[in-house]
Amino acid sequence: MKQLNWLFLVHQVFTPNSRERVKVWRAIKKTGAVLYRNSVYVLPYSKERMEDFQWVCQQINDAKGEASVFVSRSSGEKENRALRGLFRKAREEEYGELFANAERLENRIELALKGKRLTDKWQRSLEKEARQIRESFDEIRKVDFFSDSPPRRVVRILDGIATRLASTPEQAGALPLPRYSARQFHKKVWTTREGIHIDRLGSAWLIRRFVDREARFVFAPETSLPSGAIPFDVFGAEFSHRGEDCTFETLMKAFALRDPALRQISEIIHDMDLKDHKFGRTEGDGLDAIVRALAYSSKSDARLLEAGSVILDALFAYFSKTPATRRS
Repeated sequence: MKQLNWLFLVHQVFTPNSRERVKVWRAIKKTGAVLYRNSVYVLPYSKERMEDFQWVCQQINDAKGEASVFVSRSSGEKENRALRGLFRKAREEEYGELFANAERLENRIELALKGKRLTDKWQRSLEKEARQIRESFDEIRKVDFFSDSPPRRVVRILDGIATRLASTPEQAGALPLPRYSARQFHKKVWTTREGIHIDRLGSAWLIRRFVDREARFVFAPETSLPSGAIPFDVFGAEFSHRGEDCTFETLMKAFALRDPALRQISEIIHDMDLKDHKFGRTEGDGLDAIVRALAYSSKSDARLLEAGSVILDALFAYFSKTPATRRS
């Protein structure tokens, strides 16, 4: 029977000042702690979370309150399940609220596009709201201690919003895409949003296979991408969605990659990512299931890229063969 250590924050805030009380509540919420009992909050133990609670204690003491932190070992798996259940319920509620906000934003974007009323000012406002929702998503992910991955519906709607905003007429009418040579890119650091799926995965594979063989990749929250790295599949980046193209297609055009096998892969990725059935590639459903299974079992985006590259290498080799030499 595995026992876990848990951190408990016991506190009292005596000040009648509502601003101070809200400040304390926000500090506790930021740690990801959940309410265990009246004025008692809990976190799964780690040194970093202990420091988080100690910082909250300091804020409470500064507000003329009282607070203390202690570590307790669970009595058994039953208690572990109960405590983990509190965290899962709290995160589900937060994801649900975020999904509702994202859904409202997506509906406004669709209405604006259908009515052709998406002015520059309105688009900037929608982009700002999209960034705020994405930042909230990143914050929830940081404190989602007991889930391997966020709800699929949340990831899909956030990616859908990013795609729609990146392919609006204003973006499509941006400056023409320059042409680059792979010789300009050697041992570069490339970066994109964490939680990669087919377009970011395929783009990273394409970069390493055909552009920068010694490329290094950093997968991070969109608000924390490293400066100096080359961004891709990120709103406003050179190598991202442009017009009707997904990022994979943009990279192919930017580096003049015209291999017929790559073109077939690009069509599959386009249909999977944009879901517009432009090329009618039926392979997308199967590849989608494979990538999601790999994402579920991989412990990091780097591992997912490694595993996914094997699949894409195989697809490239298969499409490179003439039909007569393929095994049926």
